[in-house]
This record gives sequence, structure tokens and C-alpha cells, in this order.
Amino acid sequence: MPKVVKYVAIGVAALIALLVIGAGIIAATFDPNDYKPQLIKLVQEKKQRTLTIPGDITLSFFPRIGADLGKVSISERNNSSEFAAVESAKLSLALIPLLKKEYVVDRVRVDGLRANIRKFKDGTTNFDDLLAKDGKDEPGEALKFDIDSIEVNNAYLVYDDQQQSRRIELAKVNLETGKIANGVPSKLHLNALVRANNPEVNASVAVKSGFTMDLEQKHYVLKGLDTEIKGNLLGFTDTRIKLAGDADMKPDSKQFALDSIKLAAAGKRAAQLLDARLDIPKLVMTDAQVTGGKISGDAKLVEGARTVTATFAAPSFEGSPQAFKVASMVLDAVIKDARLDAKAKLSGTLTGDIGKMLFTSPQLALTLAGRQGDTALNGTLTTPLSADMDKKIIDLSNIAASFTLPNPAGGTLALKAGGNASANLGKETVTANLKGSLDESAFDAKLGLAKFSPAAYTFDIGIDRIDLDRYKGKPAAGTPAAKLAGPEKPMDLSALKDLNASGSVRVGMLKAANVRAANVRATLHAGGGKLDVNPLAANLYGGSVGGQLSATTASPTRFAARANMSGVNIGPMLKDALQKDSIIEGRGNVMLDVATSGGLVAQIKKGLNGTARLELHDGAVKGINIAQAIRSAKAKIGTIRGDAPAQSGTGSAEERTDFSEMTGSFRIANGVAHNEDLNLKSPLVRVGGAGDINIGEDRLDYLVKATVVSTLKGQGGPELQALKGVTIPVKLAGPYTAIDWHIDFAGMAGELAKQKLDEKKGELKEKAQKQLGDKFKGLFGK
Repeated sequence: MPKVVKYVAIGVAALIALLVIGAGIIAATFDPNDYKPQLIKLVQEKKQRTLTIPGDITLSFFPRIGADLGKVSISERNNSSEFAAVESAKLSLALIPLLKKEYVVDRVRVDGLRANIRKFKDGTTNFDDLLAKDGKDEPGEALKFDIDSIEVNNAYLVYDDQQQSRRIELAKVNLETGKIANGVPSKLHLNALVRANNPEVNASVAVKSGFTMDLEQKHYVLKGLDTEIKGNLLGFTDTRIKLAGDADMKPDSKQFALDSIKLAAAGKRAAQLLDARLDIPKLVMTDAQVTGGKISGDAKLVEGARTVTATFAAPSFEGSPQAFKVASMVLDAVIKDARLDAKAKLSGTLTGDIGKMLFTSPQLALTLAGRQGDTALNGTLTTPLSADMDKKIIDLSNIAASFTLPNPAGGTLALKAGGNASANLGKETVTANLKGSLDESAFDAKLGLAKFSPAAYTFDIGIDRIDLDRYKGKPAAGTPAAKLAGPEKPMDLSALKDLNASGSVRVGMLKAANVRAANVRATLHAGGGKLDVNPLAANLYGGSVGGQLSATTASPTRFAARANMSGVNIGPMLKDALQKDSIIEGRGNVMLDVATSGGLVAQIKKGLNGTARLELHDGAVKGINIAQAIRSAKAKIGTIRGDAPAQSGTGSAEERTDFSEMTGSFRIANGVAHNEDLNLKSPLVRVGGAGDINIGEDRLDYLVKATVVSTLKGQGGPELQALKGVTIPVKLAGPYTAIDWHIDFAGMAGELAKQKLDEKKGELKEKAQKQLGDKFKGLFGK
């Protein structure tokens, strides 16, 4: 026996020596670079691509056949653009298996791989020709391959999917594998940076797993999978996703088995923090059977002081792919913050097959219980629920909701609603039809969501009546007046910035800022940081109003309004708006075209620009009685010298000047409305005027010119009759709440002097004409 071993050892040594000698002879006489031109020409002829190998190819022959290609690149088909390239590629083959037509690759190492993979709009790719066979393969025994390991360093791959308008980049790709052969267990380790635009992804990926693959049987196994993704994706930042477990897959025969799957995800979205977990102990699907263990999961959403937690559980189940059922699925949710504790519970049954799954719940129940300050919040929402996972449709067929909600002004509001809703996840649409009541208002609403991201809302809402002032927060008792007066908080229109919504609103009776309107009709559109209300129409204080409004979130915030009021009773409207008696009464028309900007009411008033026109009849101006002021001035007319003391008043509410007609136009600039064409008519006087109404400072600076006209017998008295034709200047000045007025006697003296001069001129003219007439009579006879 020892001699046999000795002879075998000698034989093996001799064989190795012969192989070494043979490899040396081949290495000394064979240069693979001599064949580079033929190889480049063959690739050009067969694939119409340009192969470039700028460096020398080096070979090794023992103990394995190996080749170091150095830099290699290949172009696009019929194009000089680069399709793929490597900085360095090394390959070695085991010699003995090669003699049996088996490829046993010792090691593949690729450094600096670059590849541009493209899928065109017609579904073809830029590598289809590389996979196509030329039809000249000779029949024979198929070659077997066996790769001991693969190492890829610093690769960069781009996938451009023109069908889906999607671009995916894999950068800094590093891959290490163990043995790759049919049915042989192995392992892999992969790291890469992933960037994509649809959806937005910018993350790192790390994968470790054991694997076994059988390409002939198309059987793939992952064992001990451990995957981690970190970065930004799907609108979340600082995302971290971990996936672990085992999988056994035979796609052609529709056989899948998952074991010990654990999924954990955490991330941020704006001010929201999300943390979720899902456990699938066992799930097996074949062409004849579906079985699963208990599935469970939980999620937590934190936003400021608010925390929402939810748990999900489904029991073990089994069935066939054509008719499986998961009974008693349960979802529990809890919402907590500084003001609110709420609970919701969903239970139902999942049925269906691999291609189609349905979820039905005889009664979905959501329960709300909590507090906001000292006010309780509670209520329930119930509805049957059905979901078709294949069509991606969810239906809530009979919604019944009843909630008690806090009123910002104090107390509670009762909300009751019924109707139906549905969602089509594939088309990204949601529709809802609801009827009900909120507090004293009954409503009928059709709501829609036309797109999920960015969200696009639609609505058509009808309300019988609503008093918006009921829901304004009230100050606490004993709050100092100074604190109530300021500081003023700026208007917050930030909700408009990303809002995309359009629809219409109808209100039977509306009260807002103490102003009342009826039959309100408005069409609204919000988008691009701007809100447009156009058209806007309503019945208003015995008349009607039509126009349009707009607001933008630009810095500073901008507002614009155009309105035409017809037949409106101005007095009651101003009294309600100002919550005090107005200085003007009458019915008529008001035209308004103004724009302004600012975040505070004071800024908005001082930034007002535009035009306005007033046409009123059968009204009165309160705070001054012009006829009475003229009577009071009669006693001083005889002593007027230009320095007489002014007759004045304080604008008391009892004083008023009635008119049959009043018109005027205003040009508004920087919060000041200037007028020069006031025309007021009354039975006793005609009034013109010019001056400024300072809207920004709530002040008046105006000069009224009153002229006494012919008076009816018994009206006005001898004082006014004596002043017939005389213009009386009256100056008005001061804040709206206390307008002071006084008669300008100096101006009045000038007016009287002019009147006397005119009268004297008239008398002299009349006398001259008479004398001239007498002379003409003597000249021509009788």
C-alpha cells in the first residue's frame, strides 16, 4: 500500500510538472493582445458596437487560467456614446473542469463599472441586441458554470425609464458574493447609494443575506435577510427602514413562502415623526393553498404634543388562493395630546384570491373621547366598509356620525352627518356625499379629492344658515381693555400656500363680522398661494351685491375687491358693520374697486388704493344740521367783517341733514379717499364739497359748501330766505366718533360781498338799459 501511495504521488507531481511546463511554453509563445483587433472587429460586425481595450491583456495559467483585461468599454448600438465601461476587470477559470466543458470561475473582480441602461417609450431597451442569439449556435452539450466569488467595487449604474418618466441612479455600488452555482447555498453583501426622481429617493442601501438559486428550476431562496435603508424617500426625511426574515420563491408555479418577516420603519415628514412595525411569522401561498400565522403590527405618529398610536392584529388563517378568509382582523388606534384623547377600532373579514382580495367589515366603528381645555370631545362614526384590493377601491356605504365638539367661543357644538364615501386608490380619487347639521346650521356637501399628491380638492356645499360670529373666541372675563386692544395678531393665510381646491358654496342666511346677507353664492378657487372668489353674489340690506375677491400669500399679503351694490340700505349696513350709528343713511348704489396689502388690519387700511363711487337717495348725513347752522349764523350776517367768531358744533347724533339725492366719487391712495365732486340735494340747500376721508386713521378733513335755494312758503323761515343764493362754507374735521364742524365766516363774508357786488352791478345795468331805451324812443318817435 505505501508503494501505491508513493507511485500516485509521483504521478501527480509529474502531471503538475507537465502542466507547469506546458503553461510556461504557452505563456512564452502566446500573446492574447494579437487577437484584440479580431475581437473588436467581431463585436462591431455582430452587434454594431464599438469595443475599446486600450491597455494590454495579461494572462496567467497556473494554478488557474486567468485574464486581466484592464480598462474596457463598449458603446451604444450604432452610436459612439458609452453604454458600459470598467476601470479594471479580472477573471480566472479552474483548468480541470474546463476540460469537461464546465466553467468553474475562481473569481470575478470588477472595479469602476459604469453602465447606462435605458428603456425606451416603446418598451425596448438599449441592451436587447446583447441578449439576442444570432441563430448560429452549434448543437452540443450545454456548458456548466460555477463562480467561486464575485467582487464589484465602486460601480455606477443609471436606469432611465422613459415609459414611466423615471430615472434611478445607483452610486458607490459594492458587491461581494460567495459561490454562485445552481443549488449551492451562498451569501452576498451589497452596499449602494440610491437616487430616483419618481418618486423622490435619496438613500443608502445595505443588504446582507444568504441565498440559494437554481436557474434551471427557477427556484430562489433568501436566508437570514438583513436589509437597511437610510435617507430621504416618499416625502419622508431621516428615514430608516429595516427588513429581516426568510423567503422561498418559485414565481413560475406561484409558490411563495415568507418566514419570520420583520419590518420596521421610522422617519420625519414636516413636523411629524412616524414609527411603524409589522411582523409576519409565516405566510405560504401555493397554487392550491394559502396559510398564514398571526400577523401583527403597530404605528406611532408624533406631531408636537399630539401622539397617535395604532395596533393591528390578524389571527392565523388558511384556505385556497381562490377562496381564503382572514376573520376578525382588528385595528385599534389611540390619539393623545395635551387636549385630546381619542380611540378608534376597526374589525372585519378579508377574503379573496392571489389576484383579487376583498375586505369587508359589517360595521366599522370609530370612537372619540377626550377633552379640549374644560370642554369634552366625544362621538362615534359607524359605517359598513368594503375594499377591493384588486381594483383598489374602498367603499363606506352608510356613514353615520355623531360628535360633540368644542366651540371656540365657549360651550360645545353638535355635529351629525350621514352619507357615503368611496376611494379609488388607483386613480387617486376620493368622493363623499354627506348631509347633516352643525350647531344651528344644516348642510349638504359633496366633497372630492382629485389627486393625492399634491392634493387637489373639490367641493359643493350648501348651508341653510350660519352665524360665523358665534364661533369667534371670546376674551376671558376681567381681561384689561389695553390687552384686548393689542397687540394685533397678523392674519395667517399660510394654509393657502400649498392648497389646491375649487368649488362652490351656497348659504341661505349668513352673518359675518355682524353684517348680514342672504342667498349667498360664491365660486372659489385656491392654487399657487392665491384664493379667488369669483363670482360672488348675495342679497344685502334690501338690495343686492355682486363682485369678486382675491387674496394671495405673497409677502406682504395682498387683497383685492370689486363690488357693485345696488339698492342697498347703507345706514343699517354700516351700523351693523361698525356696531354703532353710522354718519350716513340712504338707499342706493355703491361701486368699489380697491386693492391693498399687509398682515395687520391697520396696514390693510393704510395700504388701500383704488376707486369708489356713491349714489344715494332719500337719506341723511348725521352729526350736522346745515339748515340750522345757517339759521344760527343769520344774526351775525349784518356784522360780518371777516373776523367774526365761528359758529361751531360737536356733531351730536341728534343733528342731521336730510337729502333727496347724494352722489360722489373717490380716488383712494395709501388709505386716504379724496373727493371733489360731492353733490347733495335737499329741499332747502344744495351741498357740494371736497376733501379727504383718512381711512387708515379713521379721520375726516372736509370742506362742505352749502347754498340756500328757493324755499317753499313756511319752510326754512325768513332767515334762510334772506340768505337765498348765498354759499355757506362748513369745515368738518376729526375722528369718525366725534366730528367737529364750524362755519367759515371769513369765506362767507367774501361770498356775501360778491353777492352784493353782483346785485349792484345788476341794478346799474338795469338802470342803464332803461335810460338807453328812453333815448331810443325819442329818436324813433313813439
